Amino acid sequence: MSNALIVPPVAFATVTASGSAPGHDPADVGNDYMGVVWKSPAGSSASLTVDLGTDTSCDTAFLFGCDGATPAMTLKVEASTDAAGSSFAAPSWSGAALPFLAGSEMPVNGRGVALWQAPDGAAPPPARYWRFTIGGLAGGQAVVARIVLGRNLGLERNFGFGAPFGVKDLGSVDWNRMGVMLRKRGRKLRTLGLTYKALHRDEVEAAWLPMIETIGNTEMLAILTDPAADAMRQRRFYFGPCFGDLSAIWQRADGFTAGFNLVSVI
Repeated sequence: MSNALIVPPVAFATVTASGSAPGHDPADVGNDYMGVVWKSPAGSSASLTVDLGTDTSCDTAFLFGCDGATPAMTLKVEASTDAAGSSFAAPSWSGAALPFLAGSEMPVNGRGVALWQAPDGAAPPPARYWRFTIGGLAGGQAVVARIVLGRNLGLERNFGFGAPFGVKDLGSVDWNRMGVMLRKRGRKLRTLGLTYKALHRDEVEAAWLPMIETIGNTEMLAILTDPAADAMRQRRFYFGPCFGDLSAIWQRADGFTAGFNLVSVI
C-alpha cells in the first residue's frame, strides 16, 4: 500500500480545447459540478489546454467523470512555460502516453477516472500551460467532467487505521399513519474519513494548515487513498468538500494528529 495522494486543486484561468461538441464548453472541466461535462467531437484524439495564469509547480492530475472511457484510450500530459506560450510547438516538458483509465474495474457509476503522476526524478518544471491529450478514441468522443491539477501534499506517513468508508444517502424513508412506507430515493454519495496520527510539526506548518485554511468546509479536495497500480484503483478516488472539525492537534513536541471527513461528488 502506498501513501494516499491529497491534492488541493489549482484554480484555472482559462481552458481551451482542440475542439468541442456543440453545447460543451472546455471551461466546464474547471468547475465542481459533475453533471456538467466537456465533450470532444468524434475523432481519434482530443486535447484540453489549461492556463493557470502563472508558472505553477504541479505533479498530479485526476480526470473525473469520463463517461464512455475505454481501456484503449491513452493520456499524454505536456507542460509549457510562460515564455514558450501555449502553442506547445516546443513544450518545456512532455510525458509519455499512459493508459487513460486508472484501473480496469469501473466505478459503480460507470464514469471513468484517469490519473497522471509526475515520474520520479523527472518531474516537469513549474509551468503556466498544461495540455492533456486523450488518444485512442477510435472515432468516439472524449468526455471529462473535472480536471484536478495540483501538487500532492506529500506527507511522510500514511493515514491510520481504521479509516471509515461510507455513504451519505440523500433519499429518505418514512411511514404514513396507515403504516404505508413512503420512500423518496435520492443520490447516494460516498464518504471518507482519514486521520493522520503522526504528522511532523514542519509538515503541519508548511502543508497541512495552509491547506485547511484555504479549503475550509466549502472548497473541494481530491484524494486517492492508495495510488499503487491495481485493478480497483478507480474506486479509490474521492473528490468533494470536507465537513466537521478540521483541527490539527499538537500532541507532543514534534507530533500532530489531524484528519478530515469528506463527502465525495464522484
